[in-house]
Amino acid sequence: MTKYTKQFKLHVVQDYLTSSLGFILIARKYQIKSHATVNKWVRQYQRFGVSGLEVRRPEKVYDGNFKVTVLNWMKTNQASITETALNFDISAPSTIWQWQRTFEDEGLDALFRNRGRSKIMSADKQSKKTKQPDELTRLRDENELLKIENEYLKKLKALAQSQGRQRAQIIQELRPNYRLGKILKVVGMAKSTYSYAIKSIPTENDPDAILKQTITDIKANATAAGYRQVTGQLREMGLVVNHKKVLRLMRELNLLSTAYNKQTRKYNSYKGTVGAVAKNRLKRRFMTNRPYQKLTTDITELRWGNKTIEERAYFTCVYDLFSGEVLSHDIALNPTVAFTTDVLTTAINLIPKQLGYRTTVHSDQGFQYQNTRWVRILKQQRLFQSMSRKATCLDNAAMESFFHILKAEVYDQKQFDTLAELTQAVASWIQYYNFTRIKTKLGGKSPVKYRVLTTQKVA
Repeated sequence: MTKYTKQFKLHVVQDYLTSSLGFILIARKYQIKSHATVNKWVRQYQRFGVSGLEVRRPEKVYDGNFKVTVLNWMKTNQASITETALNFDISAPSTIWQWQRTFEDEGLDALFRNRGRSKIMSADKQSKKTKQPDELTRLRDENELLKIENEYLKKLKALAQSQGRQRAQIIQELRPNYRLGKILKVVGMAKSTYSYAIKSIPTENDPDAILKQTITDIKANATAAGYRQVTGQLREMGLVVNHKKVLRLMRELNLLSTAYNKQTRKYNSYKGTVGAVAKNRLKRRFMTNRPYQKLTTDITELRWGNKTIEERAYFTCVYDLFSGEVLSHDIALNPTVAFTTDVLTTAINLIPKQLGYRTTVHSDQGFQYQNTRWVRILKQQRLFQSMSRKATCLDNAAMESFFHILKAEVYDQKQFDTLAELTQAVASWIQYYNFTRIKTKLGGKSPVKYRVLTTQKVA
């Protein structure tokens, strides 16, 4: 097992915190076998500081009382496995997960069992390594063997022609009361035969029960989350699970997201050429490595109540293509020019004064964006104006994609009775989207966190 020095761990952690690279890329950069190791170092550093990166001694042996205390604390405080591991200074959160599985599968006594399993030696080997048991011990062993034989014969009668799996099933039923080695001796079955047969017996205890419950809890808070988002959330909790397994379990639990399959009617603000039409500067080059360099905006329609014409509102925002951050947004009953210019002014105020390069604001050819007031604001702030071609929504595909995510995760998940409820839900989701919702293309970071880390790195 590779041992890493404290200085090496600190260098890796600082590189992760100050760069835009995720755990996987950092692990590849420093030739670390598993990105979960980098994740563990970062969490130890955030919880305990530099001291959390000290080279650990050989793994501790935890007694049963400590295991029970840890599980009780996690249940009482409703804490995650990662939080519990940090609280009790346990280096591997998966250790707690294993304790919980052992407790649910085998009961409280299993937590007090010593690590490993006892070896089953032949009578000749045992006689060489152990002393001859006294008469009382011998009688107890004989009595126990007779009891096992008696119960085995009773259960065997109920099975007309028992096969290997049926015999193994009987042994499984006897295991809570007797040692496996003595049961196999009475039954006359080799341990390898028993191990092979027991694999084909369906168990009542699901080994993935805890993971399924965790996935269910994540979906309860984010009903529209797909398996990739769920996989990212699990890794944030310290549970490194392959995305294919998450997909399989979500399919078994019928938790796959269908929110993105719904097609909705799009709002069209085009009224012909009613003002100045700018050229398409963006030309579908949505990627950029500089914040505030390329901004895009648009308007979409939202409805509440019975979703009639009288119960509709309009949403607009200014979206940064660098990180996907929503700089400003608003909801109004009428899609007026003032409605869009107010949002634009709010976004412009967030752009640093000494940016070093000019910003491009892209939109479609809606009448609001051809208006002289919109054009005047851009010229006064020395911002480039860019417009999509007529009837070509793909020229503003990034904005259309964001509106689809908004409607899938908020608008289509709940029935809103009033405009106030709709406005509050959208505002809360924008906050969640900017600061919490992770993106795979941003290295598993939220838009704001990605922008801050990248800006710090440049500085």
